[in-house]
Amino acid sequence: MVDSSSKPSRARQMAGLNWISSPSRAIPHGLSGLVSVAIGVHLIHCSIVGDLYPYTLENTNERMVIHDVPFRVIAFALATFWNALGGYRIINKAPPDTRPTFRKAAILQLCLSYYILRFLPHTSRCLLGLSNAAQNTVHAVDVVVTATSVFCTLSFLEAVIKISKKSLLLSIGIGTGIGGILLLSAYPIQLSLQGEAWWRCIQDRYPWQASGMVAYIYIPATVSFSLILFGASLFQRKIFSATEFGIVSTLIVVCCLLATVLSQEVHIPDVSTQRIYLPCHEPPSDSFEGRMVQALDFSRYARSVLTYLFAIKFH
Repeated sequence: MVDSSSKPSRARQMAGLNWISSPSRAIPHGLSGLVSVAIGVHLIHCSIVGDLYPYTLENTNERMVIHDVPFRVIAFALATFWNALGGYRIINKAPPDTRPTFRKAAILQLCLSYYILRFLPHTSRCLLGLSNAAQNTVHAVDVVVTATSVFCTLSFLEAVIKISKKSLLLSIGIGTGIGGILLLSAYPIQLSLQGEAWWRCIQDRYPWQASGMVAYIYIPATVSFSLILFGASLFQRKIFSATEFGIVSTLIVVCCLLATVLSQEVHIPDVSTQRIYLPCHEPPSDSFEGRMVQALDFSRYARSVLTYLFAIKFH
């Protein structure tokens, strides 16, 4: 019989992981992940309490001044990018049957890093000064990144089906995360189909839309995804059980989604929207497009919850 007391504690097992030199000291997967999550949690806290300074663009005679540069957001995106790159390089250390899933997860992390920078209001202003050829190149990149992220996300469904045969709770947790990522793919798809002109039109209708999407959608989603991937690595090392990983994954997604959706509607209502389908011009309410806009209007749902639970009134 094995003496269970001889088994190292979870804290000791996690401390024993290679945080600073795998796959190399130049690309430390563990350390970059810690930096990414730490900055991300800080930014999510700013969003929830209504401090959107890290995401906003201050106009000073239409020129960029030093405090206009979103240093914290850029640092988060770069740390996440570096973490994904390191994760991609150590995939061969994972069991062979999990390598395709981890590989696509690393690629999806790279795509999420791109979305964070792409949807910043600063990026739209910078694109205004580019030539048509340069803007067409950016649009081509948008299309490639969007197609890649949607493909990677849908490919996770195969893993969910396999996992469901072993642990229903774990498959529910991962499936919940996939559903959330598919929802946030709606905006990149519309950007890819309609281009920068659509995105500028949306920002004209909703002046805080760009900041809101980064603050309340893409950074929280990226942090949640990174934490789930870290949990998956602990599950793979048998530090987490399937049940624990499933519960933690579900809680991360649900809590982050509720907190950010409700917070956005509290802090920047009307000047931003949480409509998933977002046409440039408002369609007739009795048309098919109008009904689809209403059905996918998460601002409406968030306001109903806030009014019911906290008696918050909206115009």
